[in-house]
Amino acid sequence: MNNLSKKTKAFFMLLILEFFILISLFFLKPDMIGQKNYILLSATFFLALWSFSTDLVMALFGALFLVLAYGSYILYQAIFAGVFNFTFLTDYFWLLVFPIVAYTSSQLGEGINDSNKSIQELRKNIQALVRVDNLTGLGNKQKFYEDLSEEMRRARRHGFDLSMMIVKIMFFKELIDIYGKSKTNEIIMLMVKNIEETLRAEDKKYRLEDDTFAFILPNTNKNGAEVIKNRIRTNLSAITLNSGKKEEKLNFNFKIGILEYDQKTNDVFEIKHKLEKELEYDV
Repeated sequence: MNNLSKKTKAFFMLLILEFFILISLFFLKPDMIGQKNYILLSATFFLALWSFSTDLVMALFGALFLVLAYGSYILYQAIFAGVFNFTFLTDYFWLLVFPIVAYTSSQLGEGINDSNKSIQELRKNIQALVRVDNLTGLGNKQKFYEDLSEEMRRARRHGFDLSMMIVKIMFFKELIDIYGKSKTNEIIMLMVKNIEETLRAEDKKYRLEDDTFAFILPNTNKNGAEVIKNRIRTNLSAITLNSGKKEEKLNFNFKIGILEYDQKTNDVFEIKHKLEKELEYDV
């Protein structure tokens, strides 16, 4: 990342230097001031923009087009107009300027694109390292998979009971449309508070998606999970939202699924899929 940043800075400074030299020539050599050189300078500027936004091959094609166009103009002037007083600094050097500026601009653009890709990759890696949901403080999906894998190993090794629970808010988008994002977040926090009061300290809690929560229940069989499920259902049905002096009882739909670990698989993704399928039987 550091080398990439240095490379990008180097091409940026080089491009600035190239245009500085070009513009300085107009002040140092008054004979360069004219319509032709102004058009060529403008073409160089637009070539730089084009090259910055594309790859090196297309940038060099753009430069080649300008070289051929300007070279044809010089040839036409020499053959048909009888003009032979061409000099390097005022005429021919543009044939070098076009590919140089195209190359520099293209490399600068590629360097910035590579830097952006590196930044995006770093953000993804940072996100992967984060194990906590920002809103609720519960574990996120990554943390759920890690803990589930660990609890499954413990259950297999020691023969412990293990159950999982999933709670999904139905019509979540419609809930946001009715209450707005802020109020919906408040509702979610009330849900989390009620659920945490129902679960034990050793139970592990997660927010998998905006509308989906999961819980790992160590040393709990299916009958015990059913008891917890009924308690959560009762508590969630009694949630009230305070709006100033007014209390509003919330009527929103949710489904709860439970799954007891059969100690036959170590695939956490398969377990999660089975747990989600249990939502279909909660009617």
